[in-house]
Amino acid sequence: MNFDSFVEYLKAEKGYSNNTVIAYLNDLNQFEKVIEESCGVTSELDVTPSMIRIWMVNLKDKEISNRSIGRKVACIRLYFNFLTREGVLSVNPMLKIVAPKVQQTNRDYIFGKEMEQLLLVKSEDKSFAGVRDHLILEMLYSTGIRQSELLDLCDEDIDFEGMEIRVLGKARKERLIPVHPEVMGRIKYYLERKKETNATTNAFLLNNKLQPMSKKQLYSFVCKEVAMLQSANSASPHTLRHSFATNTLAEGADLTAIQKLMGHSTIASTQVYTHTTIEELKKAYKLAHPSAEVDID
Repeated sequence: MNFDSFVEYLKAEKGYSNNTVIAYLNDLNQFEKVIEESCGVTSELDVTPSMIRIWMVNLKDKEISNRSIGRKVACIRLYFNFLTREGVLSVNPMLKIVAPKVQQTNRDYIFGKEMEQLLLVKSEDKSFAGVRDHLILEMLYSTGIRQSELLDLCDEDIDFEGMEIRVLGKARKERLIPVHPEVMGRIKYYLERKKETNATTNAFLLNNKLQPMSKKQLYSFVCKEVAMLQSANSASPHTLRHSFATNTLAEGADLTAIQKLMGHSTIASTQVYTHTTIEELKKAYKLAHPSAEVDID
């Protein structure tokens, strides 16, 4: 199987990032290997629905989660849709393939009071690294920006006059995220401190060696900080993104507004944050006010 034309399609028409394209190629190569070894088929022209189900069983036997299998199925589906559209195939073998069901789980989020306390503690470090670390946590929590979007930011993406930042989201879609004046003030201060370092890159986030911060460095830092919070059932940059959406929704924000802020292509992606039940609100209240005796029913 030759995936060159499909890769060009992903980049040119779908606008997928290099990381996404690499992930798709890995899935396709794994699919090709299983089909060849299990069925003796080397051409996509000979692939049948039964062969695709054999591949899915192979994934299940490796104890890969239904969520991951679903993502891989989506990749293979897109590939065969592409081949059908291009006239390479007359019949799409993916038409009757259904991805395994994924159990919906509540997304973890951080209670606002805990996050405020963490930010207060981080603000005490006035070194360049301290100012940067405080800003990372605050931007992830207060804007809902994705980890990848934050890492891709350049200095010129900050619009001080418009009080917003320009980001490139999934499929390279541009959107503007409004920033609170206090946060924008800290961004300005960080850039002033960055200028003092004489760094030669316009990448917004720098590591301690004054080079663009890597995904691993950002992820490790955020995980370490968030893991210390009492309300954190998971710890990652995405936890803070989830917290932004959940807490903003709980405060009465419109769901479609949150959708636009987070860069979701459909409202269904945003609706997962409506999971905040009365019981969870009670728990948040009691944790934030342990001495309170008020009945909030």
